[in-house]
Amino acid sequence: MKNKPLSALFLAGTLLAGTQALAGDMEAAMLSNTCAGCHGTYGASAGQAPVIAGLSEIYLTTAMKNYKEGTRYSTVMDRIAKGYDEAQLQAMSKFYAKQPWVNGEQTVDRALAKKGKNLHMTKGCIGCHGPNGISPMPTSPRLAGQYVDYMVLTMQQYQDPTLAIPPQAVAMRSMLTGMSNDDLKALANFYASQN
Repeated sequence: MKNKPLSALFLAGTLLAGTQALAGDMEAAMLSNTCAGCHGTYGASAGQAPVIAGLSEIYLTTAMKNYKEGTRYSTVMDRIAKGYDEAQLQAMSKFYAKQPWVNGEQTVDRALAKKGKNLHMTKGCIGCHGPNGISPMPTSPRLAGQYVDYMVLTMQQYQDPTLAIPPQAVAMRSMLTGMSNDDLKALANFYASQN
């Protein structure tokens, strides 16, 4: 009988913690709703914006901070990121990291994908992006199943020395130097062909 107050306190604490976690998840989901216009419901893009569902929380948070700080070129994400504080960026990143990855629906050029696989294996891309575009490191994004047009545009931006790139992608700029647009399309088709 003496343990009843202790049990009641434990139960109350457990319920409060569960309510706070649920409230945090709901807040993250509500914050993330603004992203659905471009990135699709739950980050499963159906268009030209990248799929962000299932990317690592570390990568997503870092990318948003890079946009916010202007250390990663963007046409719109830099302005959007400035509207969120650090806790909100982390909450959204955590929300999207929990979502299942969904490959972008697109037609892949198999001949280009074959050339892209060779480039991926010989140009050093495998070091950060793994053998099939699924990175073993939480700091590098998944490329397997991503949209071709988005990947080509991003690689072109990384090639351009006048555009800001995130510090963690400096090596990528040198690796992409000298690659033609056909090479970039080949790499993108290879990644898009992977699951």
